[in-house]
Amino acid sequence: MNWHIPRLREELQKEITLAIAEQMRDPRIPDVVTVTEVRLAPDCRNATVFVSVMGGDREKKEAIAVLNHAAPFLQHVISRNIVVKFFPKLYFKLDKSLEESEHINELLDEIKDDLV
Repeated sequence: MNWHIPRLREELQKEITLAIAEQMRDPRIPDVVTVTEVRLAPDCRNATVFVSVMGGDREKKEAIAVLNHAAPFLQHVISRNIVVKFFPKLYFKLDKSLEESEHINELLDEIKDDLV
């Protein structure tokens, strides 16, 4: 792995979070959107941005659609603060890991009495 990739991922995560909070004016974007992870392609030309969104399934899907539609705008805003040879194209995906871990904890709570 190239030494600058972890740092670029970290900077992208920080700048994307700021750009969503400060630059996005779309009411379909909930107040709480957390960038949980940024995965870069080996050539750093594409980045998958995992976000956690508060709300129901419909709100989450709509927020992801809005973020993907606004990706070129966000790329432009963020590229002012992060200078790289090729700024990655952003692709937003819903991070379901928090929901999945909550579900696992609920299941474990249900069976913990059986384990004793």
